[in-house]
Amino acid sequence: MLTRLSGVAVLLLASTSVHAQVAQNEASQQSKTDGSDRADGEADRSDIVVTGIRKSLADALSAKRDAPQVMDAISAEDVGKFPDKNIGEALQRVTGVQITRGGGEGQAVTIRGADPSLNRVEINGQSALSTSIAAASGNGSNRAVDFRDLPTEFVSRLEVYKSATPDMTEGGLGGTVRVITRRPFDAKEGFLAGSAQGIYNELADKVDPKFALIGSRLFAHDTIGVLLSGTYEERTIRYDQARTTGWRQVEAIVPATPANQNCLSGRNQARCVDLDNSGFGDFYPDIPRYIQSTEPTQRYALSGIVEWRPSDRFKAYVEGTFTKSNTTSNDQYLQLSTSQSVANGGIDPTDVVIRDETAEKVTFVNNSNPGSGPSVNYRSVIGGLYRRTFNGIAGAEWQVGKFKLSARGTYAASRVFNDEIDLTAAVSGKDALPWITIDYSNPQQAPNIILPFDTTKVDGVNTLSAEARPRVNKQRETGAKFDAEYRPDSNGFLSSIKSGAEYHSLVSSSQFNNAVYTLNGITGQTTLTQSGVTGTKVLATTTPAAMLSQLQGLLSQHGEILDGSFFDTGNLGFSGIDRWWSLGNNLADTIGVPDPYGSTSPLDTYRVTEETVAGYLQGAFKADLGFDLSGVVGARLVHTRTVSSGSQSANNVITPVRYEGEYTVLLPSANLRAEIIPRKLVVRATASDVLARPAPSQMAPNVRLDVVNLTGSRGNPALKPYRAWQYDLGFEYYMSRTNYLSVTAFQKDIKSFIDTAKQDEEIDGQVYTISLPINGTQHVKIQGIEAGVQLGLDFLPGPLSHLGVVANYTYTKDSGYEGQDYFTDDALPFPGVSRNSYNASLFYDDGRFAIRGSYNWRSRFLINAVDRGNNPAFGEAFGQFDASASYVVNKHVSVFLEGVNLTDSTRIENANSIYRRNVIETYGRRLYFGVRAKL
Repeated sequence: MLTRLSGVAVLLLASTSVHAQVAQNEASQQSKTDGSDRADGEADRSDIVVTGIRKSLADALSAKRDAPQVMDAISAEDVGKFPDKNIGEALQRVTGVQITRGGGEGQAVTIRGADPSLNRVEINGQSALSTSIAAASGNGSNRAVDFRDLPTEFVSRLEVYKSATPDMTEGGLGGTVRVITRRPFDAKEGFLAGSAQGIYNELADKVDPKFALIGSRLFAHDTIGVLLSGTYEERTIRYDQARTTGWRQVEAIVPATPANQNCLSGRNQARCVDLDNSGFGDFYPDIPRYIQSTEPTQRYALSGIVEWRPSDRFKAYVEGTFTKSNTTSNDQYLQLSTSQSVANGGIDPTDVVIRDETAEKVTFVNNSNPGSGPSVNYRSVIGGLYRRTFNGIAGAEWQVGKFKLSARGTYAASRVFNDEIDLTAAVSGKDALPWITIDYSNPQQAPNIILPFDTTKVDGVNTLSAEARPRVNKQRETGAKFDAEYRPDSNGFLSSIKSGAEYHSLVSSSQFNNAVYTLNGITGQTTLTQSGVTGTKVLATTTPAAMLSQLQGLLSQHGEILDGSFFDTGNLGFSGIDRWWSLGNNLADTIGVPDPYGSTSPLDTYRVTEETVAGYLQGAFKADLGFDLSGVVGARLVHTRTVSSGSQSANNVITPVRYEGEYTVLLPSANLRAEIIPRKLVVRATASDVLARPAPSQMAPNVRLDVVNLTGSRGNPALKPYRAWQYDLGFEYYMSRTNYLSVTAFQKDIKSFIDTAKQDEEIDGQVYTISLPINGTQHVKIQGIEAGVQLGLDFLPGPLSHLGVVANYTYTKDSGYEGQDYFTDDALPFPGVSRNSYNASLFYDDGRFAIRGSYNWRSRFLINAVDRGNNPAFGEAFGQFDASASYVVNKHVSVFLEGVNLTDSTRIENANSIYRRNVIETYGRRLYFGVRAKL
């Protein structure tokens, strides 16, 4: 496989992201004249020109050192020299930041253990909106920003702020990520630059193109600047998963009444199947399945800025960024249902191995008639996923004497449409499916599915359904901000007074539709079920034999067999089924997909409006106490009003509901900076009160019910925001322009956060156990230490002087969280917190040839305290190695070769035991190769 990868790389190396070449040329010009940020001891080295990676590190280091807050930065060249293909992948290099991946791509970031939805993301100071979505019920909008669609080519610098000042827009409980794009006055000389590259996905075995173009020029005697940039890429996203959707205890007694007293509640272990006689019910796999996902994606991104600077004291600008992503879904499942309402769940006690209260191997004997009990499903999720975002800003800054005035109006919008179609062909009944065996006794504890029939044939299929389940999520935010800053004489104690006002109006909505068309070979009926419509409509009736012949004929003629490449990369732990019957667009077109838009699902459709008005006052000071002491102190006052509308069900009647809420909070903060040794040793101390608002879907009043298990969930319009006090104490030692060592201790006191509660509610005469979000009363502390080092080894002889090291480590510990394992009552860690994480990079850069290798790792962390089957879900420890190499042919052209996940790492999740693994995922290696050029 690696030989094939290398061959493709060589072939495409002659192909013709832009950001690195632009940054390198700009860096070369700037570094020859800019020595203002040299540390003491470098003044006599003016002949040294810092370019390439070192220039990038120096720029980022200068921003970090001079910032009043605790902040880390990545400059454009640093992004470019790594194989970071989106903002999320670049941010994983920052101390205290971990990323979550979607199909192997960096998707969202966690900062100091805070969930991605609790961080604020800005593009040039404006809110970036979420495009989160899933077609299933209950998966509406949240605040997590998807970084996959914003290309690194647009970036001038990335900044991660871990402490807040009053002038910063609230919303970042974990931190604030600022994406600063390139601007036309960054370089006085106009330029045109572009790149072209090939992207090879090992698992998909396919090469895709990407192109980028960026240009900038000054007009009207250098008073008007225009910058335009655009990217286009095709990406074959491919990932495979061996999943066990949940782990359940099995009721030994049938019928299980009353339902809330049976084994499945987890509170009556005496009624559970307990084959190891431990006194605790065994866990058995619920919906084990294989998934082969192929998702070809096209991405477009455009950015434009027009800026007018008639003098050094005034500027006005208009700018916008647009992204578009179109994904074609082709996800193929081999999916099992193992549940049946018979004594002991049909478990064969002679073919079970129990380890850690978990069935390491189990056989389910089918005692049910067709249409009920265990089944094997050939399932295809097809259709499309379409994401759009837009950010627009119009603003101006004016220096009037000692006053600096700035004003801006903003508009942001996001839309994501999941046009999902679900095709399912099921084999059920004891004659067609006498038994199912799932064997986890392999090195990966992965589900080895063993069946009594050939999965490449359709003889036993007795039902076929086509389900359309589109969901549309929209967010729209309008805003305005005005700031005024007064700077008195520079020799005084007070260096500035700044105040301002800010307004935002966010509207978030979600709409879900659903319709299912079923060919039932058991009853001979063709039926239609629609969301929002009571009952199932019978469209036609024939004999079961005729229907069986019809649906099996449709599968044989219009389906196909997978190519056998399932889990070609990664480590599954065994060799088993890798080919099964695949459904797809041809079958969907033949049987006809039902129109889902005849009725909207009212209990899964909502609209949430959030208006905020904020004002702040802050002062900055500087004093000479034998060392330079500076700081920013002040407070921000925020008033928020919410309106949540949706539907609720009572007495079998669905009615619209509307709730209003409001709250006002004061957010004080203080950031102190002491320069103990000028330009060398900096000590920081911060304290700030921060908040993060709940996801819009959590505030929706809708109720969703499971009439089989008598459970459900609903939102809570009365939710208040997450609140926390956070503290930092840091020491930063700057050895030179490029070398530093830092250690920061931090603590986050979370006194209000959103947790999940369960309570019994009577709905339509039936008692349901309802899960709902609430503001938790626990006092949670997250404490930790961050350490970072950046060192150019220029003291080494000869070529070794071009080596350098960049590394960081974060230790995090939480206390006070009252989340418990539902079954054992054992304490759980706070969601998202990895105890240990680190990133280590080694680079070589001689100004012409550069190479980098980077390993990123995080330890185990809690994903969800209550997952399917009431078990918690954990992400297991994960590490990945990436590398890049580039060569500057001349001042206009460079070539590059980059690799992502060269260790072919496998991502794993479990249900609080390595014997209960939920997800084992591989996405293989990716190679990028091409040319960057600048005129």
